[in-house]
Amino acid sequence: MTSAYSSVLPSYGSKRDVGKALLQTLGAPSNAVRDRKAPDQWNAALNMHVRLSDKDKNKAETQRDASNRLIKELDQKTKSKQAEVNRRLQDRITTVAYWKQRLNTEHAAICQEITNLSMSKKKTQQALASTELPTEVSQNCLKNRENREAIDLVQDLVDDELINELNMLSEVQKLLATRIGDSDQRLKNLNDCKANLEYDIRDKEECLRLDEHCYKLNNGSAGLQQVAQPSLYDGHTTTVDKHESFSQDNLEKSEVARVMSCLQRELNDFSINKSNDELQKQSELVGSMFRLRLKELTAAKTNLDGQLEKTNQEISSVEDSLHQLREALRSKDGPMKVATTRFAVRSKRPNVEQTRDYVHGGLLSEINDISGSQEALKQQIASAEETLHRLLKNKERLQQDIEIKKKSIQIDEQQCLRLRKTLSWRGLTNGHWVVEHYHIRRKV
Repeated sequence: MTSAYSSVLPSYGSKRDVGKALLQTLGAPSNAVRDRKAPDQWNAALNMHVRLSDKDKNKAETQRDASNRLIKELDQKTKSKQAEVNRRLQDRITTVAYWKQRLNTEHAAICQEITNLSMSKKKTQQALASTELPTEVSQNCLKNRENREAIDLVQDLVDDELINELNMLSEVQKLLATRIGDSDQRLKNLNDCKANLEYDIRDKEECLRLDEHCYKLNNGSAGLQQVAQPSLYDGHTTTVDKHESFSQDNLEKSEVARVMSCLQRELNDFSINKSNDELQKQSELVGSMFRLRLKELTAAKTNLDGQLEKTNQEISSVEDSLHQLREALRSKDGPMKVATTRFAVRSKRPNVEQTRDYVHGGLLSEINDISGSQEALKQQIASAEETLHRLLKNKERLQQDIEIKKKSIQIDEQQCLRLRKTLSWRGLTNGHWVVEHYHIRRKV
């Protein structure tokens, strides 16, 4: 197909070339030709814009979904954390209440123990006061027996037991005074533990009040305020372990104090009962000794002649014993001379022969044995001579002893034993004694 322009247009190889030639023929500006884009470029630009729009849209959707998920996750996390804190608060309230209950129980127990120990201390004080009168009675008995004369003024079994009774009373008084002092110290420890428990209980009550208030708070509670940066670990805070160990230490110290107080009460009771039994036995023993002594005195008064004969026989026996002892002492002279002579001769051995051999040791041992035997015999002789001298002296005084025995019987029977019989035993546990038909000053 040909057109009207085919005769004036040059020949081109494509439609594009034809378009350019046409624009040149029409006198179009040269820059209009440069700004022209190809359809492919236009399509490419369109597709790129579409792709970029889709990409931004997808990114926005992704961002929106992520934001929604983050909001839900953070909301759930916040709710979970708040629920966890509520659970921990509840657990903490339960724990603190448990410790408070234990502390209250221990506080009640230690208060009761303080009461019990105070009663035990009072009982011990009464027991201590009840030892004053028997002490005065025993002292009066000893004082009365000092009026015995001559040979009867002896430290006999009655005196020994009266002195033992006084010593026992003195020991009992010291023991009970010590128990009272120990009880005071135990009471101090108990009161200290009681104060620590009360301090701990007050803290627990305040802690429970605050934690229960925190547990009741919710997002809609009034009076809430936000703290910018709450300090969770201030210098005054402690760990849970330290918190529990503090209360546990208070409980253990209180339990130990109660156990020691209980032991102290048992020790007080044991000391009172044991002292009571011992003093009662000693009182009975003193009475028995008095009766035995009176029997002896009466028998001595009516049997002085027989006693004289026995004394003479005893004198003869002691003299025989002394003779035998002296002969035995003299018999040691020979062996001693032999041993010492041997030792002296052997000391002249020359130089290195002067050794501490078995013979040397045997001689030393023999000399020491003989010397010890001589000393023992001398002591026994001295004792026998003393016995003989006493027997001879007693023999001289037998004729005068009847009147002395009468006075001794009167002192022991009328002034001492009668006084002790009127002393009715009520024991330390009752805290008092009773004296009937005898006027005696009692210390207050």
